Amino acid sequence: MSLPRVSIVICNHNYDRFLSDAISSALTQRHPVHEVIVVDDGSTDDSLAIARRFGNQITLVAQANGGQVAAYNTGLGTVSGDVVIFLDSDDRLRPDAVGAVARAMVDEAVARVHFRLALIGPDGTAKGSVIPTRMAEGDLADTVRAGRLFFAAPGSGNAYRVSALRRLMPIPAHRQDRHGADFFAGYGTALLGRVRALPDALAEYRVHKDQDQASLCFGNALGTTRVALQANRYRRLRAWLAVALPGERLAPDVAADFSLQKQAFASAIYTTPSYLTGLRAGWQEWPALWQSIRIRDCRWPVKLALAGWALGIWLLPRRLGLPLARYVCNPSSRGVGLNMASRS
Repeated sequence: MSLPRVSIVICNHNYDRFLSDAISSALTQRHPVHEVIVVDDGSTDDSLAIARRFGNQITLVAQANGGQVAAYNTGLGTVSGDVVIFLDSDDRLRPDAVGAVARAMVDEAVARVHFRLALIGPDGTAKGSVIPTRMAEGDLADTVRAGRLFFAAPGSGNAYRVSALRRLMPIPAHRQDRHGADFFAGYGTALLGRVRALPDALAEYRVHKDQDQASLCFGNALGTTRVALQANRYRRLRAWLAVALPGERLAPDVAADFSLQKQAFASAIYTTPSYLTGLRAGWQEWPALWQSIRIRDCRWPVKLALAGWALGIWLLPRRLGLPLARYVCNPSSRGVGLNMASRS
């Protein structure tokens, strides 16, 4: 059986300092790439000039600024391959990415493939960590229907079957949230086929902050607002799929997600001015955190360990609790060779 044709869509807005790196990573794949498309979403820097230097090696589409969702919609409308990888222009693919994805997508029952990403700093140097450590695979449609968001790779760590995406697209745009396109594409396609997880780090996720190790929030995350943001996105996902896939019904509300609740819990404690106010803040956040631990897809010894971690960062003196909080919440704080579980 012949391998599917893999297209790469690079979504860019004002990342001229990283764009050449992303394009080069797509063009130097060991397995032939069907096409490389750059969607420039209204950049005001030198992005267009940089993209044009690659000439007819790429297809360049320039549009008015509409956000990541608009870039995904435009990109899918342009591709002619069987499979598409949406690469954020601040990230880059490793040379074996397209070949691994093509082999995994030979099975036509697979609608989505996701894979790990190694963390790199602003200058492209390795930070020594890989995300995520856990990725779900198999028939996950019922999981999505139940409002449980399975372990998944962030945006650049995904490939989708084009025919599945076209049953769903366009992704719904929202004037106050123009990002999170991978959230909709990822969980939507899980209703249309199997999800396959590849074990290797096939791409690199760029962390923009030089001092990211000191933060409680991973990489380029938005902090404690992500809990509310995810709930809003889930409601839009539910409404979108009810129209795109008549007969599909998702649970009314999204289940508590430990990957987000842990950051909300830790941030609530350590953004307060004193130990005592941190205790009170932790008490307010504890019910949501415990619910996310209780329903997490893992064994009870792991759940108890997570609860122990939470109690530790809550009750220990701050000089002891803060390093523990960073260690679990932010993979950049862990040092060389250490991994963590993370979701976009």
